[in-house]
Amino acid sequence: MKVEIIVEALQADYTKQPLTKRYLKRSPKLAFSLFSALTVSVLVYAWLVRDYHYIRAESGLGYLLGIVGASLMVILLLYPLRKRLRFMRGWLQIKSWFRLHMILGVLGPLCILLHSNFQLGSTNSSIALSAMLLVAGSGLIGRYLYGKFHYGLYGRQVRLEQIKADLDGFYQQIAIASLSEPQQKLLRQLYHGSCKIIDNQQQQVSLRQLLQQRRWLSKMKRRVLRAKLERQGVTTGSPSQALHNHFRALALLMDRLAGLRLFERLFWLWHVVHIPVFILMILTATVHIIVVHWY
Repeated sequence: MKVEIIVEALQADYTKQPLTKRYLKRSPKLAFSLFSALTVSVLVYAWLVRDYHYIRAESGLGYLLGIVGASLMVILLLYPLRKRLRFMRGWLQIKSWFRLHMILGVLGPLCILLHSNFQLGSTNSSIALSAMLLVAGSGLIGRYLYGKFHYGLYGRQVRLEQIKADLDGFYQQIAIASLSEPQQKLLRQLYHGSCKIIDNQQQQVSLRQLLQQRRWLSKMKRRVLRAKLERQGVTTGSPSQALHNHFRALALLMDRLAGLRLFERLFWLWHVVHIPVFILMILTATVHIIVVHWY
C-alpha cells in the first residue's frame, strides 16, 4: 500500500521534522475527510430524490441556491487577485486564500448542481452548467497536480535543493547500517543516479527526458522496496525497524523526485487551459442570470 506524502503547512516548518517522519506522515486531517464525505453524501441524496422536484430553480430554495452558488463562484476570483494586486497582499496569508479557494470551488458547484436539480434547461443554462462542471473538474485535476510538487495541501513548493539534501540524509543514515553487499550496491547506484537526475533537472529538460528519468526511478523504487523486505525480524523500536522505515521513506522520496519537474510542466499546461474555461464560465453564468431575470 502506497504511503502518501501529506504534510500540513499549519504545523511547524516541514524541513524541521525528522527526515523519515516527513515522508511517512500520512492521511489528511479529519476535517478534510468529513468535508469530503458530507459533500458526497449531499450529492448522492440529491441525485436519489431529484425526481421528486423538492428543489425548483425558479423559486424558493432552488432560487436561493442559484444565487449562493453564483456568488461563491465569483468570490473564487479573489484568490488570483490576491496574488496579483499589490494592495491585497496584506489580506491574510496566501495559504488561507488557497484553502478558501478550494472550499468555495467545491461548495459553489455543489449549490449550482442542487439549483439545477441535475437537469439541463435552456441552451444558455446548459452551456453555463457545462462550463461550471468543466471548471470544477479542472480544479480537481489542478489540485492533484499541485500536490505533486508542494509539501502537503497548503505547503510550500518542493525544491530540488531540498530533495538533494533529503537524499544525502537518507544515504548517510542507511549507509551506516549493517547491509548486505547487494543492498550496499543498490544504495550507491540509487544515490549517484539520483544526483545525476537532480543536476540534469536544474537545467531545461525535455518531456522525453523527464519520462525516461521517471521510468528509471520507478524501477529503482521497486528494487528499494524489495531490499527493504529482505530485512527479517523487524520489531517495533529496533534498529531493523528504523532501517525498514528509511527504505520506505526513500522510496517515497524517489516518487517525489520522479514527478517533480514533470508535474510542474503539466501544472503549467493545466493553468493555460483552466483560466480561459473559468472566464467562459463567468461569462455564460452572467448571460444566464441576465436572461432569466430579463424574461
